[in-house]
Amino acid sequence: MTNPSPWQEFCDAIESAWPVSRYRDVGVVVGCSGGADSVALLRCLAEATRPRAGTTPPSGFLVVAHFNHRFRGEASDGDAEFVRRLADQLGLAVQIECGDATARDEDSARNHRRAFFRKVLGQYGARYLALGHSRDDNVETVLYRMMRGTGPLGMAGVAPFRPFSEDLADSDFVIARPMLALGRDQIRGALRSIGATWREDASNQSNTYRRNWIRNELLPAMETQFPHAATAIAHAIEGQRQWMDALQPVIDRWIEDHQVREVPLTLRRLDGDVAASPAEQAVAIEALRRCWHRAGWPLRDMGRHHWTRVVAMLRGDGPDALTLPGAVDVRRDQEAVVFVRRDPVFP
Repeated sequence: MTNPSPWQEFCDAIESAWPVSRYRDVGVVVGCSGGADSVALLRCLAEATRPRAGTTPPSGFLVVAHFNHRFRGEASDGDAEFVRRLADQLGLAVQIECGDATARDEDSARNHRRAFFRKVLGQYGARYLALGHSRDDNVETVLYRMMRGTGPLGMAGVAPFRPFSEDLADSDFVIARPMLALGRDQIRGALRSIGATWREDASNQSNTYRRNWIRNELLPAMETQFPHAATAIAHAIEGQRQWMDALQPVIDRWIEDHQVREVPLTLRRLDGDVAASPAEQAVAIEALRRCWHRAGWPLRDMGRHHWTRVVAMLRGDGPDALTLPGAVDVRRDQEAVVFVRRDPVFP
């Protein structure tokens, strides 16, 4: 028996994580930067949904979506043109939008892409947003969160499938990341095996962004002593995700028991509860993270010490008022703790 080609092995892995039967008859928006990971995902999905003789044609569709931040001038425009040509080659619709290159921080860039993807999902009535995040991206994300003081949920990495947001208006949209078990080297090897090209982002070599430093400095240093560090961390992430999946009903129950209202976020005081065990405090912190996510408040600068201070306030300890990162004001009265995010003030 002939061994499968690197490309076939790659496509088989995608099929195992996300069977084509789940998306062939619905709309899928594929986020494509022009880099190897998203190009490989796009090519694989296009191949999987191509009509074949003797079978019923799929009733779904693929749309290619590219956000040009214009951070790198002509190189960014080159990425956009590469994606446009690739979409034309594959016979797919493409949507490209340009930013103004003003806000260059990671959070702003992510928010701009997210708003663009949401618009394209709604415009086409698609079900899925497919993103080409790899195993290495997941490992880097968890290391980044660890150094910021994450909790158990943060250690579980990014989910392979999750709702686009907690907003009921977005309840029909699902983010799919079917490449989380695949490493960058395998992905690039698969593309080379079919003679496919991609764009390299030179800014990925700059350590200005912390995630790039993790990729370019920290992980290579770790692998000088532990050659399979990334794989081992990926296995740990998968184990942690299984534990977190089991914990989700407990977190849901905590929110149901303690949330008085969602807007403004109001949680009843826990003064009458027994002293919190470490496990109970962990559940409370993860429930608070869920509340933050639902509200769309920034999580990046919220370290563990911030979460523990909020839990202390809920239990009647510490001050009656404080302000958290992201301009979230917390006020405690006789019955509840209320959270309100102030509108940003511009000069």
